[in-house]
Amino acid sequence: MLIPEEQPYLAGLNSYYLTIDRFVEHLQGEIGSGCLYCQSAGQEVLVYFDEHEIIRGVIQTNGEQAYTTSEMDPVLQSLATTNFLVTVYFLEPNAIFFWGQIPPFKRAQKELQSVDIRLPDLLFRLNAKKIFGFVRVKLIGRRERALLFLHKGKRLGGSYSWGKGGLDPSDNNYNKLLKLLQSTPALFSIGHFQKEQPLRDPRIAPPPSNVPGTNIKITELDQALEEFLHHFILLVRKKTKSEPIVLLKQEFINNLEAYPFLDPFKDIFDYIDGRIHCSNDVTRDKIAAGVVECAWNVIRANRLEQKFGDAINGCESMSV
Repeated sequence: MLIPEEQPYLAGLNSYYLTIDRFVEHLQGEIGSGCLYCQSAGQEVLVYFDEHEIIRGVIQTNGEQAYTTSEMDPVLQSLATTNFLVTVYFLEPNAIFFWGQIPPFKRAQKELQSVDIRLPDLLFRLNAKKIFGFVRVKLIGRRERALLFLHKGKRLGGSYSWGKGGLDPSDNNYNKLLKLLQSTPALFSIGHFQKEQPLRDPRIAPPPSNVPGTNIKITELDQALEEFLHHFILLVRKKTKSEPIVLLKQEFINNLEAYPFLDPFKDIFDYIDGRIHCSNDVTRDKIAAGVVECAWNVIRANRLEQKFGDAINGCESMSV
């Protein structure tokens, strides 16, 4: 399992003395978002949570494939079988969604040594290969460690033993790591996330310029959806003090059965800097319908229906 490299918020706890579900509720009120890492001789359990809900539980028995769940019951059942050593990590809101949705991964069999390849050179090679995974850096003879996450080969952020929050995207801690590596040898362990890529049959023609069954051009639908999400973000951020896109992507995860193409790890739909980005694997009308329904689910969960209705009322382009 992957766990944050930062110093724990709490450590050395024994599950025998904890009522785990109530303990998580206490942590939601105290630190907001984070994870519980529970370890026994034969099993590991991770519980990711934010201030509102359990995002995901991961249960792994030695030698078996990890099992994931969004419910607490399987977690509680596992923790009831034996005593676990419990560690709590704080994760910032921008990090909890990433950590809570980390897909299965496969480690490279051989570790690399910094005397054979410098970290910047290694990252350059992984960037050329568009790797979706991570590099764990263990300094030999020192306690400092780092976990660098890569998306399509680019450094997404890092978890550092001297840092905080779980996913630091800045260069400050990365540069500190490079400075440490100048005087200290290290081992590099590479992991590849097992990501399912959606494939389109090349024999099937791409979608037409108009969305089937409507008179709306794709560019007009894109504009309408962007305006819809703009108002969604402004209202949710103001009224909930939460990150709206994180809440929306969590809702995507909750509705994968109805909208599998909204899986954040499939690169079919994304919203960056006020612009939507869609692949041609799914028609725009299906994407728009799924995004709008999930956004309204967030609105309803926070009882903002009236305010959101007022915000989008009269916007001619928002006929999504």
